[in-house]
Amino acid sequence: MASTSFARVAVQASLPITNAALALSLLFISTLLITSLKSNITLKSRNAKGEPMAVPYWFPFLGNLIPMFRNPSGFFSWTTSKYGFSTPVRVRLGPAKLYLVAGADHIAALFKASKGLSPRFGVLLSLENLFGTPSNAIPFYKMDKSGINAVPNPGSNVKPEYRLNYFQVKAAHKHLNGTGLTQMTEHFLKVLRRRIDQSEITGQWTEMPDLFTFLQREVFTAAVEALTGPYLLTHCPQFVDDFWQFDRSVPTLIKGLPRWLTPKPYKVRQRLLDAVKNWHMFAREHSDPTKVGPEDPEWDPYWGSRLMRARQDYSRGMHFMDEDALAAEDLGLIFAMNTNAVPAVAWVLIEFFRDKKLLSRAQAEIAVARKRTPGTKQAELDIVKLCSSPLLQSVYAETLRLRVALVITRTPEHEDFHMGDWTFPKNRPIVFSSRSAAMNPEIWNAGTMDDPHPLDQFWADRFLVNPSDPLSGPSRKDSKQSVKKISQHSTPDKQEEKPYFSMEKVGGGWIPYGGGQRMCPGRHFAKQEIIGTFAMLFLHYDIELLTPKDWQPQPDMSYFPFGGLPPVGKVPFRIRRKKDSGD
Repeated sequence: MASTSFARVAVQASLPITNAALALSLLFISTLLITSLKSNITLKSRNAKGEPMAVPYWFPFLGNLIPMFRNPSGFFSWTTSKYGFSTPVRVRLGPAKLYLVAGADHIAALFKASKGLSPRFGVLLSLENLFGTPSNAIPFYKMDKSGINAVPNPGSNVKPEYRLNYFQVKAAHKHLNGTGLTQMTEHFLKVLRRRIDQSEITGQWTEMPDLFTFLQREVFTAAVEALTGPYLLTHCPQFVDDFWQFDRSVPTLIKGLPRWLTPKPYKVRQRLLDAVKNWHMFAREHSDPTKVGPEDPEWDPYWGSRLMRARQDYSRGMHFMDEDALAAEDLGLIFAMNTNAVPAVAWVLIEFFRDKKLLSRAQAEIAVARKRTPGTKQAELDIVKLCSSPLLQSVYAETLRLRVALVITRTPEHEDFHMGDWTFPKNRPIVFSSRSAAMNPEIWNAGTMDDPHPLDQFWADRFLVNPSDPLSGPSRKDSKQSVKKISQHSTPDKQEEKPYFSMEKVGGGWIPYGGGQRMCPGRHFAKQEIIGTFAMLFLHYDIELLTPKDWQPQPDMSYFPFGGLPPVGKVPFRIRRKKDSGD
């Protein structure tokens, strides 16, 4: 009797739990059914020029929040496989709504309409959550809707001296092109060469555990010194290690979790910010950052590039740009300069050193770009000629297509934005991914049936056009082209022409630097940095990967959507100094 009574009590106690679980299940299922029905109705009535369809979801109030944050890369891939690249979709993330776009034509249209669209959603998210911009400065960033052109956007009431976005873009375009670009690249290669000369690597093979870790220190050090001068790193030797620890913490920081819940990422970021502030103070004590006129030197030993002085100069009239805000700004610039470029360098080296035939082709291209310094025995790289190499440009472009995964946002701030059959309401972000664009089979050349080159695999020649082969080049080709048509193109004259690099017809597909007016102004330096680093290391070192014979490197998608994707796991290698580097 006692056991029977106990069982009856247990059953009665479990009933509320069972009923609650059943109710929740019904709620989730009904939510999915209702949202799926609404989506189908919207999709079928697309000629009404309405808002894009909503992606169905299980959880009321949360919407698509859980799958998006659990696996953002997978969620983007799922939407394109489910709805196609040409169909924009609406996503609900809790109380917020945004739109995902993947079609190349749509992306190109968004870039073309740059003047009427703003990236502020993504910028503010990074400033607040990632770079530690102080709360007293954030309202001024939010207030600045004046745009990046000399004439402010209509309706803007921000003070002329507070037009931070305009000053930022103007300074970057001015000092990362022309003489400024030349000076930065020269300093980068000079520092990299100095580190090679001072390295303890000898003519004997030395095994190292990870190629990416090796490059993190070498390339980052040269890049930061080219940008800021030597004193940031000499005053804070821990800066290099702290930066890459910070880089690994980006997926945590961007979520805006409270400091008490994840203290380590906040601590390492604070160390970086303190180092930048200390460098600012030291540099001001020794050099005037307002000297940015035409008569002033391009390079300053305390500030480095003229860009850094220009950023200090235009910030003087902004009372909200205190020491903490300036440090956050420069940490953001250092992050943007390295988070794509360093992983890209690693991938370029991996692809060349795992393919001896490809490496042999590169050797011939590098030899053409070497120049002898008058009065010395030392041969230097002609970086302009080097970066004009069709093969090296193709490898560079393919690396960034395949190994950079960032998300770009544009928000219509002044009025609804219309694109094709769709209307995107004012103040709702439109989001698109460079990774999705890179995997769009509607625009990219994936080879032929006899010689396939899937879009998720590296193809060194993807961006090369062979005049004797109409099926070559980066854009998708008509698979029905006949053998007769191909042979008609293979004339003796064209057979003598050399392959050339081309980005033709892949607009909206190759977007590792964004696009439109807001395309990354540092892209020219990044290209010279990536190609130049490969050439410098090739000239001075023998490098062999110590990976399995059938090893297929994979990108670490946990870094999506923050830029460069490092390789999964470690890449062991061995290295030795070349006996004759040709100097």
